[in-house]
Amino acid sequence: MQVYTIVHMNLELSSLTQRQREALEFIREQVAEAGRPPTVREICGRFQYRSPRAGKLLLDALERKGYLKHTGRCSRNITLTVAATGVPIVGDVAAGQPILAVENITGSLDLTTAFGEAEVFAVRVKGESMINCGILNGDYVIVRRQPDVLNGTIAVAYLHGEATVKRIYKTRSGYQLNAENDSFAPINVKGSHSATGDEPTPDFRIAGPVVGVVRMMKP
Repeated sequence: MQVYTIVHMNLELSSLTQRQREALEFIREQVAEAGRPPTVREICGRFQYRSPRAGKLLLDALERKGYLKHTGRCSRNITLTVAATGVPIVGDVAAGQPILAVENITGSLDLTTAFGEAEVFAVRVKGESMINCGILNGDYVIVRRQPDVLNGTIAVAYLHGEATVKRIYKTRSGYQLNAENDSFAPINVKGSHSATGDEPTPDFRIAGPVVGVVRMMKP
């Protein structure tokens, strides 16, 4: 498990309007598929703008909010920033008692290079149940989407529709979720699992193992 220290980061994706979100996604798609960003004319065509000025104003708004840079006179001179290209942050996760988990994307962490092609997401930790393994209140944990983990793996799991990060063990009767803090008792979950993987249960599922930790530091 890797620990990254980030001094400053833009986490305000929620500040975008619906059209700005759509434009940002269109630019991402063009970069991924064509290997280059769209022109202002192509952006206007996508959103049926009659005036190039409308497309320019849309780009200006995304630039002000930190999601791209648009400089020079070249029609394709658009560069996506860290905030637009990183691992999505999908909400908060409890390190004490479980809390309601809502996958509402609120920003991004630029760690895709570190974790390669794996499908990962980030959640913010609340609570102190994992402090003995170096996961502190306010940290972001990077999670690889995976429905099963080896015994003793630190992972994010959903219990009764709520999310928590714990060290997970399979037991004869189900699962045990252990904290890394002696002040927290284990959480025992009744459920079935097979030799080839976990069977779905109505109350419990594994989101995936924690593969990294990001800690925000004040300048």
